[in-house]
Amino acid sequence: MGISTLGDFIYLVAINVLVLKLTGSAAAVAGLWIIGPIASMLTKFWSGSIIDRLNIRRIMIVTDIIRATLVAIIPFFSSIWLIYVCLFFLSVSKAFFEPAALTYITNVVPEKGRKQFNSFRSLITSSAFLIGPAISGALLLITSVNISIWINAFSFVISAILVYLLPNVNTEIDVTVPKINLNILKSDWKEVFKI
Repeated sequence: MGISTLGDFIYLVAINVLVLKLTGSAAAVAGLWIIGPIASMLTKFWSGSIIDRLNIRRIMIVTDIIRATLVAIIPFFSSIWLIYVCLFFLSVSKAFFEPAALTYITNVVPEKGRKQFNSFRSLITSSAFLIGPAISGALLLITSVNISIWINAFSFVISAILVYLLPNVNTEIDVTVPKINLNILKSDWKEVFKI
């Protein structure tokens, strides 16, 4: 999770520089900061229904691989709109990863160790906020924007491998749980908004 969070901050700086180089427009860079919240608003109200019904560890692995792939292909785009689309799907993947990770933590970390774990997690998240941009800046000084982005993509692959090595918390498949469809999502939304 620390590597994944660090990766988020590394590519964020590199993408800003890439878009500024590509367009020369501060407005285009500002657009990058709008995409994440929009993707979260469009995703998070239904992603929980899927996360609750699928293998949590697999979701974390798949979203890390998706993020690695999407970040890796960004330098090949010359259109700002393709970069925006890519970043939108990166934010959608992150909207699945974060709640899945939270659910995973609840299942795998014993109750007596949660305070210590949460302390370390907060430290890592706060550190990533400072260290990620610093690493990205250093990479931009000694390499190019593209190499910085590809190194970041590799960090998501490492995160996926490390998650794969963790125990599987929901190995039993409940045959009584119906397949995900629109009716299931509607039922979940009704449950959420029930007064």
